[in-house]
Amino acid sequence: MRISGLASGLDIDSWVQQLMKAQRTPLDKLTQQKQLIEWKRDNYREINSQLVDFRNNKLWSYKSSSSLNPYKSEVTGNTSAISVKASPTASLVNMTVDVEQLATQRSKTSTDSLGAGVTKKSTLSSIDPDGADQYVLTITRPGTDVVNLEFSKTDTIESVIKKINSDAKANVTAVFDEATGKITLKSKEYGSKDVTFEGTLTAAFKLPGAYEGGEKAKVKANGQSLEFSNNTFTLNGVEITLLDKTETDKPAVITTKTDADKIVDTIKSFIKDYNAVLEKINGKLKEERYRDYAPLTNEQKAEMKEDDIKRWQEKAQSGLLRNDEILTAVIWNMREAVVSARVEGTSISLSSIGITTGQYYENGKLIMDEQGEEKLRKAIEDNPDQVMDLFIGADGTGGLFNKLYDELAGSLEAISERAGTDKYSTSLTTAFNTESVMGKELKDVNQRIYNLQKKLTDMETRYYSQFTAMENAINQLNSQSTSITNLLSQ
Repeated sequence: MRISGLASGLDIDSWVQQLMKAQRTPLDKLTQQKQLIEWKRDNYREINSQLVDFRNNKLWSYKSSSSLNPYKSEVTGNTSAISVKASPTASLVNMTVDVEQLATQRSKTSTDSLGAGVTKKSTLSSIDPDGADQYVLTITRPGTDVVNLEFSKTDTIESVIKKINSDAKANVTAVFDEATGKITLKSKEYGSKDVTFEGTLTAAFKLPGAYEGGEKAKVKANGQSLEFSNNTFTLNGVEITLLDKTETDKPAVITTKTDADKIVDTIKSFIKDYNAVLEKINGKLKEERYRDYAPLTNEQKAEMKEDDIKRWQEKAQSGLLRNDEILTAVIWNMREAVVSARVEGTSISLSSIGITTGQYYENGKLIMDEQGEEKLRKAIEDNPDQVMDLFIGADGTGGLFNKLYDELAGSLEAISERAGTDKYSTSLTTAFNTESVMGKELKDVNQRIYNLQKKLTDMETRYYSQFTAMENAINQLNSQSTSITNLLSQ
């Protein structure tokens, strides 16, 4: 129990607080140090979030060949017979296409209903009372392994269908029509008549009849008769999907041309995203550091107005990543990738197609004005393949987008090792890795804070014990004085 100056008349609590104030200064400094580390780590997480989004979402999309596909195919004439999609390797060959036959799937359907009242819940034994305990469906395709699927007489039609449809090697679709009571087995591949369905299950499902389908697609392209095993195929770099047969003398006409709009839009979007990342990081690198504004203690906040606290904290948090070596390396790698981007053996570079890095004070910002856009469009019209190569490489593994993507992986790794951020997540609430460099720093600071708080608690207790002893002594002296006074007065 603490005695607070009842005997001495002194404000013991105030005295102890004054004595402890000087002793708490090292604790305040440690607490401020901890706050600065946490603020700095939060700043790293902001940058990490933006870099992950730029790399894993935006660059990943940009570096796909479809985002920079310089070609566009259109159908005129019989537009209901086919649909088309130009690939990045399309040639500018116009085609006239007559669809004579669509590719079909090999199938078999029950010759009769499986029985009155049969549903998908019916068992094999109920539709085939004289059957065996086990059933087998054998699917055969030339050149591939024979697939045998086994079933029990207690299996329902529904469970049999699920097993057939889920077997990847079987590559077969089974359906049950409750209206007719019939089962259909259909190969998932088109244009093959070599698929066979055999075994005791086919007898139970009344599938002894003839096969249907399995024909190849037949077309006449630019007067040449061609066959395909599927209704979707690629010809002259154009993906063609057959939808219906064409009428005589009413062919579908495919026209392929260069489509600059898509590439221009993609590159404009990239420039905007690239500049946003650059601006964010440069802002942190150049942010003013106010060293006279340390994080506020709870006692200091208690004596200040809310607006004053907010302004102070803004200054205290400013510049924590100023001239940071990791972020400086990020900027360097990004700008180096941009400056060195070119197509080997040609004069194609970013500047040659209308994209510049602006003035020195713009810190590497990419710029494409109206003249630059005109230059880009002309480059696409003249050399679309080389423009693609500049950004994604000839084989889809090189170019500016892929180089930036690879470089940023190292940058995210460096930030993660330093701050403990998640190099795959854009979240600003994901827990930090406590084994990172800054995580270990915080562990050390927290341990020092704990040790110092324990020391200060012991010190405060000692002060109060000393004052309590003094109060007891004074109280005893007062008691003795009162007794002497009473004796003398008798």
